[in-house]
Amino acid sequence: GGIIPPAMPFVVEQVGLTASEYGAVVSAFALARMLANVPSAIAIERFGRRPFMIHSLSLIALGVGGIGLASTFEELYLCRLMTGVGVSLLGGAATLMITDISTPLNRASTMAPVMSGFTAGTALGPAIGGFMVDSVGLDPTFYLVGASYLGVAAVNRMVLRETKRQPIKFEWRKKPTKPVVKKDDTLSGAVQNAVGQWVPLMKQRSVQSIMGMNAAYWMALAGAQMTVMPLILTDQAGLNLSATELGQVYMGMSLIQIVGNPLFARFIDQIGKAPAIVCGCTLISLPMAALPLCQDWVQLAAVCGIWASGSSMMSTAPLAYMSDKVAESERAQSIALLRTCGDVGFLVGASAIGALADWTGSLDQGMQTSAGLLLSATAWFAARQLIFAE
Repeated sequence: GGIIPPAMPFVVEQVGLTASEYGAVVSAFALARMLANVPSAIAIERFGRRPFMIHSLSLIALGVGGIGLASTFEELYLCRLMTGVGVSLLGGAATLMITDISTPLNRASTMAPVMSGFTAGTALGPAIGGFMVDSVGLDPTFYLVGASYLGVAAVNRMVLRETKRQPIKFEWRKKPTKPVVKKDDTLSGAVQNAVGQWVPLMKQRSVQSIMGMNAAYWMALAGAQMTVMPLILTDQAGLNLSATELGQVYMGMSLIQIVGNPLFARFIDQIGKAPAIVCGCTLISLPMAALPLCQDWVQLAAVCGIWASGSSMMSTAPLAYMSDKVAESERAQSIALLRTCGDVGFLVGASAIGALADWTGSLDQGMQTSAGLLLSATAWFAARQLIFAE
């Protein structure tokens, strides 16, 4: 996934997309993932983990490889939808597979290698993707990445075994004439159950505050970092970065977050989650507003460094804040609710900021509007902390 972002601005140029169309393409991934989360969880629980560890990668391969063949907005949108569904299936299957083979005593250590691999891919992917675009060309990059997903699917097919535990059946027990289907095992039942648990949570002021803050954060991030920023940095009238250089920018920001996460986690525990959220979002919004003014690499490095530091704080603070404010029995659904708010913000932000950039005729305006949105939401969140003493 990290290989793709540095290539997308050049896809925009090749296909001839507007900023609003590119924003819609970016948001398609979040839309597909959000709509597929519940159905994929039910399917994985019903049919097992192994099939989706294979078929999800094939679907992602189709979506990524198809970008190299796409020549219209509709084709690109469809490719990103397929990728989003595939990622939803893969993430759910991988998480449940790790849960199956671990115990409460070793679950964190079992998950650690997977998270290390994800972090390494996030950091190195943009640099590799940018280098591939400049070396082998735009379309071949997508073909090669798609083929690599098929290769991983083939490996999974050979080496993975099903980990879902099957109930022990005794031959002498009378078999039921009809299979018993629990309400929560159906799509409508799962949705009703989730909504039923979310309604009481949404009545709590502290939950309302972090929901609004998280939605605004992801709205600004999707509009700025995912949509407008790569277009600004590769604009011929500006810094005119190559794919390799753009990949280095994203890699540098990822590395700062990797190094900063454990350092800022201690800082967050010391000063409190709410002050950390205010501090982190301020550190993001100010360089976000300043990025269109960058004239050289030194200025760009300073702006992106501060931005990445704020992102490091926001990687853990909202989840920690939510976990502190709800009862232990409500924690799982509260985290699901928080992530859903983030998905909705991502979906709206990418499309809305792209459309705004088209309407105003200025990518800079889209970036600075994102910064203003995030700064305003931060001020609102801080005011609620003071007023309600949350």
